[in-house]
Amino acid sequence: MASDSDLPTKMVPSRRRRKVGDRLSALPDNALERVLSHLASGEAVRSSLLSRRWRRVHEGVPVVDLVDPKTSGRRGYINNLRVCFDHTVTSAIISKGADTPIRTFRLQAFRPPYNLLDQWIATITTSGVEELDVKLGYNQSSNHTLCPFGTSRGASADFNQSDMNLYTNTHHHIFGCPTLRRLRLTNWTLDLPASVHMASLDTLCLTRIMDAQGELQQLISGCPSLAHFTLEQCPSIRDIAVTSPCLRTFTMICCHNASSVELHSTYVQSLHYKGGIPPRDSPFFTITNYEGIKAVKIEICEELSSKVPQDIAPITRLISQCEKLAYLHLSLRPSMAYCSSNFTSVLRGLDSLTHLSLQGCLPNHHAVRSVSTLLLNTKYLEELSLFPLGPEPPKEKKQTWEMGDDDAGTDSDDEPEDSIVTDGVEYSSGRMPKSLWRTYVECLEYNLKRINVANYKGRPLEKMLARFLLSRASALEEFSVTLAAGLYPHKTKTTKELTSWRWNRHTKVNCN
Repeated sequence: MASDSDLPTKMVPSRRRRKVGDRLSALPDNALERVLSHLASGEAVRSSLLSRRWRRVHEGVPVVDLVDPKTSGRRGYINNLRVCFDHTVTSAIISKGADTPIRTFRLQAFRPPYNLLDQWIATITTSGVEELDVKLGYNQSSNHTLCPFGTSRGASADFNQSDMNLYTNTHHHIFGCPTLRRLRLTNWTLDLPASVHMASLDTLCLTRIMDAQGELQQLISGCPSLAHFTLEQCPSIRDIAVTSPCLRTFTMICCHNASSVELHSTYVQSLHYKGGIPPRDSPFFTITNYEGIKAVKIEICEELSSKVPQDIAPITRLISQCEKLAYLHLSLRPSMAYCSSNFTSVLRGLDSLTHLSLQGCLPNHHAVRSVSTLLLNTKYLEELSLFPLGPEPPKEKKQTWEMGDDDAGTDSDDEPEDSIVTDGVEYSSGRMPKSLWRTYVECLEYNLKRINVANYKGRPLEKMLARFLLSRASALEEFSVTLAAGLYPHKTKTTKELTSWRWNRHTKVNCN
């Protein structure tokens, strides 16, 4: 007679299947709590409905992660809520017992009462919180990108006048918490106590912070162990100096009023700057150890078409000083690799550069040629990543109220989903200008091993660039393409077309 193990699964008694199949429930509590800690708090609580085994597991999860439904902007949905969001947050905090200190607190809230917010933060800081991430929302403008070069109507580098007295002041409990290691604040007014002691803070990210009193430098000085520092859309910033000897990465995004940045750590390895071109004669970045920087990401918001080489000198000088650079990302306007001749001379001295990343539009064949020109002096390049964008969208006339998604109501570098290329030049996918066809790029023949292309839509100029690279890359091992949604149904045809352009028949073409 056949045993249960010899029978098909559907013929095994249900009790036997439950015993064999529910291996997840058999894990110890600490393992299940670790699994639930990666979910939002509401989802973790709903796991209690699975079975008796899961009924109280969520109570031991040291994470509170909640998003106010009002941030979605769906007013009809808000009216149908059974429980006030403020009560939900309070319940989530006090439901944690003495044996379950809150280690992570993430919150997106729409204008919570100040006193109640103060109680929440005071409770979790005394609980031994290690990660604190609080994003506040106020009105339709509290999630718009502060960039004068944006595409929205009335784009500006500063806050609206109506927002000046609207943002909530930061709570003093935060800046004396001895256990806090990661802090992210969005849409606050910086208000510090007389002294700041954050000896354990490793990561600090400030987004859309008002600092009319100039207290940011005091905050930085009170974080002696700071290793990862991000400033995003903080128009009050002028001059800052990061003195932490532990600093590894520094990011500054759209802080257009900043005039100088000093990084005194000798261990800085990664630098990310997004903004306009700094003034010609201004030493915008002063770094103690340029040779220690291995990765630089530069995103220029303003168009360079009206700039002369002297205007771009602050950026090219910064790149050239990082002599041991291994990774470089350039995002330029109005086209990919614009002013390539200026950057080519800089790349000539970067013998350690092995990965180059380029983002921008391909409006005409000159942009394709600029990419090839930029590659001329990257002799030791092993990986090339391309992020082609479509034409820039027109100025927005309508503002959005939503703040639930990070990109809602913001100016994005991404193209509209159904944009149409109007470059004024017609090219077939099988023809390229003679000047491009005759271009010899040394790294393509000897060193380049991998090429990545994102958001590939199969436009004529994208095909031209792809064919040029594939037909020259004799050492290429992999050509990886991420297809745009509209092209995915033609995945097989696109793969065959790209494969037919290979010079090296061993090159693997992947379309995803």
